[in-house]
Amino acid sequence: MPSFMEKGEKQLSTDAANTSRLVTKIRWVVESANARIKQWKYLSYILPSSQIPFIGDYVRIVCSICNRYLKPLASGSVEEDQALGAKMLFLSKQVNQLKEQVEEQHLDRRTVCWREVQGW
Repeated sequence: MPSFMEKGEKQLSTDAANTSRLVTKIRWVVESANARIKQWKYLSYILPSSQIPFIGDYVRIVCSICNRYLKPLASGSVEEDQALGAKMLFLSKQVNQLKEQVEEQHLDRRTVCWREVQGW
């Protein structure tokens, strides 16, 4: 599950935001696969309880057809996927320099200190 903000929070912490992004990237593939299955008219609606014993078979048949005739959701090799995953994990652990600068210079405050500009 992606992270949710606590009551009163305006923004997720850097770690929570990065974790949420990683989860979202993984969930996208799952949701795309589910969407392919639901494109089939029979599986896009609520099925009657009398069909429960057969649902697994129906889903296997639909998934087999999708795997055979539709474009793959992932187009890269296993090595490329692992390299991308490692890069995403590495980047998610990096320090948020912009956030640190905003906090150090107090740029997140709503009050503005106006100064007179010389030379006008």
